Amino acid sequence: MAASGPAGSPRPGGEPILKDVVAYVEVWSSSGVENYSKTFVNQLLGMGAKVSKTFNRNVTHVIFKEGYQSTWDKAQKYGVKLVSVLWVERCRLAGVRVDESLFPAINTNEGLPCLIKKKRKCMQPKDFVPRTPENDRRLQKKIEKMANELHIQKTAIDDDDIPVLLFEADGSLIYSPTAKIKDQCNAMEKRLQEMKDKRENLSPTFSQMLALNSDPSSSGTCLNTSLNTSHSDESISDVLNTSFDDIWRNRERRKRVESRKVKLDILDDISEGFRDQKIKSLEESKKTTRVKKPTRTLVMTSMPSEKQNIIMQVVDKLKDFSFSCDVCETTTHVVAGEPRRTLSVLLGIARGCWIVSYEWVLWSLEFGFWVSEEPYELSDKFPAASICRLERHLSAGQYRGDLFASQPRMFITAACEPPCAKLRELVQLCGGQVSRSPFTASICIGPYRGKKHPEIKYLSEKWILDSITQHKICPCENYLMA
Repeated sequence: MAASGPAGSPRPGGEPILKDVVAYVEVWSSSGVENYSKTFVNQLLGMGAKVSKTFNRNVTHVIFKEGYQSTWDKAQKYGVKLVSVLWVERCRLAGVRVDESLFPAINTNEGLPCLIKKKRKCMQPKDFVPRTPENDRRLQKKIEKMANELHIQKTAIDDDDIPVLLFEADGSLIYSPTAKIKDQCNAMEKRLQEMKDKRENLSPTFSQMLALNSDPSSSGTCLNTSLNTSHSDESISDVLNTSFDDIWRNRERRKRVESRKVKLDILDDISEGFRDQKIKSLEESKKTTRVKKPTRTLVMTSMPSEKQNIIMQVVDKLKDFSFSCDVCETTTHVVAGEPRRTLSVLLGIARGCWIVSYEWVLWSLEFGFWVSEEPYELSDKFPAASICRLERHLSAGQYRGDLFASQPRMFITAACEPPCAKLRELVQLCGGQVSRSPFTASICIGPYRGKKHPEIKYLSEKWILDSITQHKICPCENYLMA
């Protein structure tokens, strides 16, 4: 996948940035359970580099972070250039192949004894590839063998007899003639008939006899049935003995059940106090083990999807942040993939947030913790960022800017771009006053189709955006609407 943006595209002459580079990528998290290599592989391919799945003699560069010690040793042995992930990002932004010595890789395992070397076990799910005969040679051979066996069996059967597919007990699939099927069906019918005959000749149980005797309307029927049946005295005595044994067993079973109930009641009374204590201890343990959600949020802007995935993985690993789609009261950092003025950047400036570049996340990934933001703050592109951030740091309560505090009341039209609600929020965050009616305002922002009054200034939206970016009120004469 090619990196997005003009920085990742080939040179004007058509030659790729990393034409002669053969890279081997080994990028892991500090814990060794998250593999980030795939994202950097896509960026390298987008810049024209070749990526090798194995470390061989053709490899010229190793993108290394928290990788295997054997990879590090092999690269040093063969004189292969070991670079960090920052080298890939710098080449993409600069549009040229950057000097590798500026971004050397760091090996945290160097000098450690063999007993405490880190083991690699990736916890990320692998891509699921269903097994089919086209991509599995073993399955293809198995199907071909089964087809050949069935063909041999089919030719061995008479032509007059239609073959039928059957599964054997061992799970194999064979052809069987219909005569064999009929024999099996006849044997099954004979067996069912024998079982039915035996069931009809069974003697009644004692409970069935009691049920018949308890019904007065069926007494005659019982007598007739007893007279007509040809049971011997021995069979009747066996039935009676069996039934009395059942009665004795039922009686003993009832006694055991009643004794168990008594014991359970006693145990319930004894353990009632302990149960309350256990519930209290469980509630306390839940309170202590409950993970607190981070109170500060991070917003991404001008960020391609592949970089967003890296930031989400780094935040998931280093913690301390949660993500937000829009800049709000809890937002402390706005990470910009490109130094472009977006609504998120302007809202971040108005709220006194850190406006940092994507390299801040990469360096934090390199060191395994959140590094200082100041070297990566985009203050050269947005001068107001550092000023508002310091003001927010020094403010006692909730931060509120005063850029538009000295300006008269403003009316923002509905046809504005950016949207009216966002412009209104920006003005209010910077201390300005917004009117709902154009007749009570002295400044009108955006396209206005009604009758214009000479005492009202009609300015474009850029007046607000430029003033916030430069942290000073720009001259109104440069932004008058025609």
